[in-house]
Amino acid sequence: MRRRLTRASAALVPATLALALAACVAEPDFRPCPPIGSPAGLERMTVFVAGGGEDLTEVVYEARVDGVDSVCEYDESGLKLALNIRLIAERGPADAERLAAFKYFVAVEDGVGAITAKEIYDIAMPFEGNRRRVGVLEEIDVVVPTPADKSFADIRILVGLQITPEQVDYNQRRRAR
Repeated sequence: MRRRLTRASAALVPATLALALAACVAEPDFRPCPPIGSPAGLERMTVFVAGGGEDLTEVVYEARVDGVDSVCEYDESGLKLALNIRLIAERGPADAERLAAFKYFVAVEDGVGAITAKEIYDIAMPFEGNRRRVGVLEEIDVVVPTPADKSFADIRILVGLQITPEQVDYNQRRRAR
């Protein structure tokens, strides 16, 4: 939410300003945004030719979550987050469609492993012209109601790619090298 700061009239008497400031009882909420991260192994994916192996010449495309920026605002109803999610895709040697089409998710975790909400989004990233690498910035709004204990301490936002178990295994093997 954008707020506009305006200048007061120069004729405002300093005593009136002091009285107005003293009447303000609500302090601004400076709590930080909850941590945002990708679950291990779900931040990237490699898509191979269907029915092929895992040879580098059979890579259709690779995609990854390149980063997430957030702005948040707390109010009496909960937490409102504006996320900017950077996604990158790179063409592989086996790409014939000139398109990276995949799914990514945004989830709310309230304590380790306790997913309370999850939304899956489709994305299509065309490789136009002779581009081998493309990026997109997805803008997602997330609303987290105030927890029963009124604490947001255990809230974490997860952003990752919706991938298959085979792709998770490939990521783990790749990381072990």
